[in-house]
Amino acid sequence: MRIAYPVHVWEEDGVFMVQGLSPLDNVQTYGETLAAALENACEALTGVLGALLDRGLPIPDPVAPPGGGGVHLVEPAAKVAVPILLRKAREAAGLTQGELASRLGVTYQAVQKWERSGANPTMATIDRVLRALGRRLELELV
Repeated sequence: MRIAYPVHVWEEDGVFMVQGLSPLDNVQTYGETLAAALENACEALTGVLGALLDRGLPIPDPVAPPGGGGVHLVEPAAKVAVPILLRKAREAAGLTQGELASRLGVTYQAVQKWERSGANPTMATIDRVLRALGRRLELELV
């Protein structure tokens, strides 16, 4: 599963403007270059999704980008992407945090912590959680 959200980018008065597309149209930023604008979009997206995670609110699923120019996919930083992926995998398995904790022999607070922004579970922990959910981790360097 990949977490990447579409944003619309356009140039206005020599500045690249960025606006998230539904359901994250509240993500707005800009940059002097396209690369800077997309980097700022990543930071803004990370902040919005991190706030949703930390409040225990639903994380909207990424939507397919519409056709046409000016649409780019932006991924949040790993400190937010990993907890989102863990939460979505748990929810897809139909488990509560407490049920997953029981499977792993940990407290539900540990699972709760792993599903918050800024969580820093070890690779061994991530692998263990995913195995308990019938999933596996695949890494790709780009």
